[in-house]
Amino acid sequence: MSMMFSLSEIVNATEGRLIYSNNVMQDIGTIYVTGVSKDSRTIEEGQLFVALKGEKFDGHEFCEEVKEKGAIVQLISDENKCANGTISIIVEDTVVAIGKLARYYRFKHNMKTICVTGSIGKTSTREMIALGLSYDKKVFSTKKNENNEIGLAFTILSAPEDTEILVLEMGMRKRDEISYLTNIACPDIACITNVGYCHIERLGSREEILLAKTEIIQGIQSGGFLVINDDDELLRNYCMNNLPCNMFLASTSIVGPSKDIVSVNASNITMDEEGTVFDADLLCRGQSSHIRDVRIKDYGIHHVRNAMFAFACALILGINTDKVTSQLLEYKQMAGRGMIIHTPKYTIIDDAYNASIESMEAAFANLNVVGKNQRKIACLGGMLEMGSFAPFLHEKTGLDCANYDFDFVILTGDNKVDFVRGYNEGKGKAKIIECENSRDVMDSLLKIIKPNDCILFKASNAFGFQKYAEELSKVD
Repeated sequence: MSMMFSLSEIVNATEGRLIYSNNVMQDIGTIYVTGVSKDSRTIEEGQLFVALKGEKFDGHEFCEEVKEKGAIVQLISDENKCANGTISIIVEDTVVAIGKLARYYRFKHNMKTICVTGSIGKTSTREMIALGLSYDKKVFSTKKNENNEIGLAFTILSAPEDTEILVLEMGMRKRDEISYLTNIACPDIACITNVGYCHIERLGSREEILLAKTEIIQGIQSGGFLVINDDDELLRNYCMNNLPCNMFLASTSIVGPSKDIVSVNASNITMDEEGTVFDADLLCRGQSSHIRDVRIKDYGIHHVRNAMFAFACALILGINTDKVTSQLLEYKQMAGRGMIIHTPKYTIIDDAYNASIESMEAAFANLNVVGKNQRKIACLGGMLEMGSFAPFLHEKTGLDCANYDFDFVILTGDNKVDFVRGYNEGKGKAKIIECENSRDVMDSLLKIIKPNDCILFKASNAFGFQKYAEELSKVD
């Protein structure tokens, strides 16, 4: 059994205070924990239990239970909850303490660490990087959406000790959150996919979102790399002027090649029945190369951008880019993020996990390609957390949608009137159906749908469109 931490390592890393009952029958100098858990339901013998507090729960209430299940040490902030006969480490804040322990673990095993943030595309980019580098490297990455201060720390602590590369996703809702995360992970490579309008309701402007996302720079190790989407002018200009002299800039681009020390430029992008194909021009420290016909089994320029981050990371780490190309062939579409579902009757595009103006535009392009020679129906909900920008952004989305030859657009959400105004301004020709709620969207769809139709479901997650995509996929 792996010995993850000694007791003294945990105390020192968390800056905690050790307390234990007189009836503890083991020499504390010989105690090692074999894992870390925050869940009393799945805690295993020999693990460290971390008692977290939330608005509706308090892990301290389970200290007795986890003792009985074999938790060897407990990390707590309330000394009064210390279970009799246990070893406890008292800290001021268990969330902060587990972050410190994660940072210690990352350096203890000298894991190369890649961190990904951005307004959209974080998860897909993280997945492509992890897949692309895993041909002959032991890679461990964020699971699902564990990208906050708790999720990131436990992701690091879940990594096997022989992990060579960590690929971590970082999310945020306000300023200083990325700053906190990056100083836990201390990335060797940090990636920023783009700066869009997500969370603009909270932050007030795209410039403030930029400052929040670029906080990731603070944790980059000396001699490390920042990889950016070079086509994002706002992001590019800021990073050029604010990147510390002990770090290097790498970039990805579709518009044209950059002159950074590492760059990946995609060209000749085409889409067919099996996905997207492109060429990649690679530059690394003055050495250039060209890869033809890189294929990913997904649709859209945005996925090309995601794949280019995998190539950039490979170049920086000295990993064979031909292996990255072969690995990307194994990339699988993710549920809710543009997954294409083929049924005997219909083609369904499930892109309902979230929505922003950028991802809406990408979804329209996907529907246009995937639904070639089919009737195309766009089922659309609103984009949430846009604040006062919501009318303008929904109108802009409608204007963009009008550029595509769709047959029907079925709408719901508080800003559907703004979308329609933009759509009409763009002289779109689809029949528009406005609905009061998400269920009405599905009911309206079932009234007009025909065999061989291609249907897009796209909205912010709160609209619940994913379940309707699943429901339609089961229609006989």
